Amino acid sequence: MEQPPLTGDLAERIINLLRDNPGVSLTLSDISDMLAIPVEQLAAHLEELSGANGPLLHDLTPDGVDVYSFPAEYQRGST
Repeated sequence: MEQPPLTGDLAERIINLLRDNPGVSLTLSDISDMLAIPVEQLAAHLEELSGANGPLLHDLTPDGVDVYSFPAEYQRGST
């Protein structure tokens, strides 16, 4: 089945969730639960948003779990 496209509204929800949690790296499962978006759909969108020109950061924990965050220098209220 084809994945729904990443809409502006959905991108904003994902980015705002991460931006509103400064210093926190969230797993795919965490974000899926918080936004009530299926993991399969969310994975593709996070890949797009954390790509070369995307606003999100993607990293792996030492045990190989994907985590996502918003760059600290762009957090709300940062100077």
